[in-house]
Amino acid sequence: MNQEDIRTLNELKMLSLDMITRAGSGAPGLTLSMAPLVYTLFHRHLHIVANDPTWMNRDRLVVSCGAASSLVYAAYHLAGFAITRDDLMNYRRIGSLTPGFLEYGVTPGIDASSGLSGNGIATAVGMALGKRYLKNIIESEDERIKLLDYHIYVLCTEMELMEGITNEALSFAGVQNLSDLMILCDANSMSEDGPMSMTMQEEWARKCMAMGWYVDYLKDGLNIRDIDKAVAAAKKSGKPSIIFVKSVLGKESFVENNNISFTRPLTNDDIANLRKKWNLFLPPFEVSKDSILFFQKAIKERSDKKYRRWQEIYNKAQSNQNKQILNIISAIEKKEIEIDFNSDNYKINDGYRESLRESNLKIINIIAQKNNLFLGGSADSSASSQTYLNNTGDQSAKNPIGRNIWFGRRENAMAAILNGLALSGLKVFGSTKLAYADNMKASMRMTSLMNLPVTFIFTHDTISSSQDGPVMQPIEQLAMLHTIPNLICYRPADIIEVMGAWEAILKKKLPSALIITPNDSPKLPGSSAKNVLKGAYIIKKEKERIDGILISSGSELIYALQLSYDFEKLGIDTRVVSMPSMELFMSEGKNYEEELLPSNAKRIVIESSSSLLLTRFATSEEYVIGLNDFGFSGFPNEVLKQMSMDYETMKTRVENLLRK
Repeated sequence: MNQEDIRTLNELKMLSLDMITRAGSGAPGLTLSMAPLVYTLFHRHLHIVANDPTWMNRDRLVVSCGAASSLVYAAYHLAGFAITRDDLMNYRRIGSLTPGFLEYGVTPGIDASSGLSGNGIATAVGMALGKRYLKNIIESEDERIKLLDYHIYVLCTEMELMEGITNEALSFAGVQNLSDLMILCDANSMSEDGPMSMTMQEEWARKCMAMGWYVDYLKDGLNIRDIDKAVAAAKKSGKPSIIFVKSVLGKESFVENNNISFTRPLTNDDIANLRKKWNLFLPPFEVSKDSILFFQKAIKERSDKKYRRWQEIYNKAQSNQNKQILNIISAIEKKEIEIDFNSDNYKINDGYRESLRESNLKIINIIAQKNNLFLGGSADSSASSQTYLNNTGDQSAKNPIGRNIWFGRRENAMAAILNGLALSGLKVFGSTKLAYADNMKASMRMTSLMNLPVTFIFTHDTISSSQDGPVMQPIEQLAMLHTIPNLICYRPADIIEVMGAWEAILKKKLPSALIITPNDSPKLPGSSAKNVLKGAYIIKKEKERIDGILISSGSELIYALQLSYDFEKLGIDTRVVSMPSMELFMSEGKNYEEELLPSNAKRIVIESSSSLLLTRFATSEEYVIGLNDFGFSGFPNEVLKQMSMDYETMKTRVENLLRK
């Protein structure tokens, strides 16, 4: 390394350590081991523009190891991004641009939030898949318009490699041969608890090669020249690539190669020793002008050349007035895809009856015809979930514009990959059975944290859906989905409400979960697509008075309506409220809630899921007919009877409550 590299690298490390020391928390050991890797990537390879941090063709950087956040913030600061000295000083403070883990939409330059361990790797896989898809559909319109040639880089440690989601994602990326994806692994052989040898013995290089990856291993993690050459070679490999860079946690500190440096700031004596060792005598948070100029000059000269060339191609696309390409570019830049789906345009006859999976399949195929930025797939369940987009092809390296993604039995990775696709500017969905929702929780949580318009389609939502027994009969999953902040859940009861759910999903552009029963469902009298947007509405009005209100969703709404008709013959006058979306209903406000569910009326909720959240709308806990036990293996009518969710048992329970 030349003296300019040494000085700038050391100032980058100290700036990161200053942030950790002032915050009183962070991972100084990771700063010291990973700094040469981060420095080389920024100084020698990343194409980024400080004045245009969301430039469409910038290289993407995903930091899967969130503990490295201070180092990454410091690098963006040195690169001239709008992250000030004060921002660095407020590291890990409320309202700052520098939260503890990287957060999408908060800090300039940050392309994805750092989720739980390994989640960033899977998200980056989705970003690489999204880039390939968008590049190829643009060039299929006009092969001269080459607007997208960026790379997706990931920073990680060996700890992320231990996670199951990482293995899912690496396998998927290898099958898809996502050659624009590169993982840079800080191989410091240490985890938070101690030496990695205590928990991992895999030969990761051979394992990754077996999954279709190009692999390199650098013995000297301090050698910037070697890192530079390895990155350049990996970009030419024609495969997804992973570079293991051997390093030492906490290098040069008093706690070198000690796991405590993962979670504790260095002592003042240790910081003073490093300043002396590196010959740095500026005050904390100060960086020399020479280092700033040296760092920014390399980035600017490299990136500005590519930026100008890209502008010329972009202007050419505009002058050609290719509407399709311009719409794609606009969608990528704004990450807001407009799909005109109006439920009023589709008339359903009164005798209509079919499985809601089939109804949903028809609707998503209609949507797919309207916009080629709408795509998705399933976690090895398209035959049962029925979400295959007809006549659009299967996504693969040989067919990069295919719109059906085969995720395999990788539910958690599927959800994270969908997040990466959404971050690329696409409107995506992924499907599986509702019982598998637990496998996806960590990634769905990141969907909601980043506020991405991903739609998760869950089928087999009741205890009568499967004779496999309690393992595949979801009880608590619907309640779990409702507890994820910012996630809008839809549980439609018939094809009309399915159309309404999709109309709301496309209009709201929010994280969504669409819960679909596989059972046959008739078109219900009084159902309304437009009212799904309100979350709940009166599907059957009382005739003269309100003796009680029956509130339901999904397949149980059919029961509620039948109960209401039967009670009329007994002189009991009831209102039936369909509640396809609890979240949208609660967002309507107290006045609408009181209008639909008068507080002085008996309110009974019927739903085949956990009763814990349903009490919010019922008169009391007693007035909830739900499920709080696991199911059984058996014929549907037997299981419903055993769980007291069959029609006759339900009728007796509801009648007793109404006459009480």
